[in-house]
Amino acid sequence: LWTVGGFIETIRDIFHRAYGVKATAAFWKSRLSSTLVMIASVVVALLSFLAAGILTAAEQFIYRLVPFSQDVAGWVGLSRLIPGAVMFGALYLLFYSVTPGKYRESDCPKWPGALFTAAWWVSMTALLPWVLSKLGGYDLTYGSLAGVVVMLLFFYLIGLGLVFGAHLNAALAEPPEPALERGIDGSEPAGAVTA
Repeated sequence: LWTVGGFIETIRDIFHRAYGVKATAAFWKSRLSSTLVMIASVVVALLSFLAAGILTAAEQFIYRLVPFSQDVAGWVGLSRLIPGAVMFGALYLLFYSVTPGKYRESDCPKWPGALFTAAWWVSMTALLPWVLSKLGGYDLTYGSLAGVVVMLLFFYLIGLGLVFGAHLNAALAEPPEPALERGIDGSEPAGAVTA
């Protein structure tokens, strides 16, 4: 729990840096909330993986044992979007919980970063095996370490998407710049005619 709580603290630090704020919560409070977030995230992720496994098993069952119902298999294949939706929900809760308090209660949207990160995660999960199949021979180069190298590459790409999502939310939380025709302090320019 302590190590994974440190991972949540790293995500919290990414958000604090993206929003440009300093952490003010007490250490024990921060660690306790990280542990609770981690437990909730693990439960939601396990449900997502369970749903993905059940849908894959159902699709294979339909393809192999019930070949006359190929149309149903296509619908089951489309239902693989459900784990992506669950992933979005889990990321939204994570993003909401680690967003600095000042921005958490504001009206700024928290969903765009979570949606971007979920789409990034799903696309990396789908594209990485295809890319690795085109790089034939990486297992010959790395031997038994090939799995470790691929896993580290996957985690790097997922972390990159998480940082992009945090910065997207932080950029959307900033108020828009004043119009160019107004002065720096928001007053009307000297020669402007007001009605």
